[in-house]
Amino acid sequence: MKFSASISLASIIATAISTPILKREINSTALEEDVLDTSNNNIQTAYGKPFAVYQPKAFIVSMFELERDPWLKAMDFVHNITIPGLSPVYPTIHCTTNYTICQVTTGEGEINAASSVTALTLNPLFDLTKTYFLIAGIAGGEPEYTTLGGVTFAKYAVQVGLEYQLAYEDYHETNSNWTSGYVPYGATSPLEYPGNVYGTEVFEINEKLRDRAVALASNVTLNNGNTLNKKFRKLYNETAARGDAKVVKCDVLTSDNYFTGKVLNDYFGNLTKLLTNGSATYCSTAQEDNATLEVLTRLDKYGLLDFERVMVMRTISDFSRPPASMSAYEYFFNRTDGGIEASLDNLVIAGTPILHDIIHNWETVYEKGHRYAAENYQGDIYGTLGGTPDFGKSSFEVA
Repeated sequence: MKFSASISLASIIATAISTPILKREINSTALEEDVLDTSNNNIQTAYGKPFAVYQPKAFIVSMFELERDPWLKAMDFVHNITIPGLSPVYPTIHCTTNYTICQVTTGEGEINAASSVTALTLNPLFDLTKTYFLIAGIAGGEPEYTTLGGVTFAKYAVQVGLEYQLAYEDYHETNSNWTSGYVPYGATSPLEYPGNVYGTEVFEINEKLRDRAVALASNVTLNNGNTLNKKFRKLYNETAARGDAKVVKCDVLTSDNYFTGKVLNDYFGNLTKLLTNGSATYCSTAQEDNATLEVLTRLDKYGLLDFERVMVMRTISDFSRPPASMSAYEYFFNRTDGGIEASLDNLVIAGTPILHDIIHNWETVYEKGHRYAAENYQGDIYGTLGGTPDFGKSSFEVA
């Protein structure tokens, strides 16, 4: 069965009748029948999905076609569902035969990611209250921690684009000690903690679930890359960069600005430590993760999904900085590193084990979520989901 256009009410009913889908029970997120009286002119609403048709056990979140296509080839995605608000380039959600695993492609960049994930999570067709999310994309990798084709699972996602920026010519004479021309908002120097925050600077993810995904992925054989991949690795001095592709625990940066070179990578690595009070280790750089995590945080607050069931996996398509023998310009525009095929293959190779574990052990382990319930802090710098962040500082302005 294929859905090539927005689903009408009639087609929803027909689908529910013809396909043996277990429709979820109405739970605490159901719409309130009564609106409480209020004297402060602040009406608060509950948003529920009492008539949702699909309740996937897992959702794969890809960002563009190269990340999507390996999943389409590897899994039995036989159902196509088009909903309003997805990327005009990627308007279709793909689901397996029994709708237990689905896949969405957001479009690249923070705006596309936030828009698409919002459209998905608010759509009344989907009940996502028990769904596990695997954000699975490619990224640049820090050679100190990973290599081409390597697989990273994050505990922290750090947004580094929320900064002022000065060109080198405009600060090097007056501030010769600065390590870069980036300065966090509300600060007056590059490595000063932001004076005001937007709330999306740092997200902390379920470490226990991350560790389970890493343990399972560590048992598979990764694609170690082609001859040129292996040759290019040898240009680096770092042990991790020179070695074979492995699964590692380390953290991801979000920025719509592609960057490379020693200066910027050193700066953003230090900024990552600053923003997380020394807890995070920057090893991969991507565009979308904090945008996606912000949406998931907001929807968790209203009971529409469970942030504890989120994982972020990034496989390494290229190094984030050049080897010592190359300039940043030469590396960025003229390198020959063998391509990104290994990183694309390893999305499925490393991501499938946790998906299979979720499906095969749903009733005994994953449905209630107790075994891999988070023991670390969950969420953003504001404490939106409760608890006290183990990063940040005692006070700051909310921008």
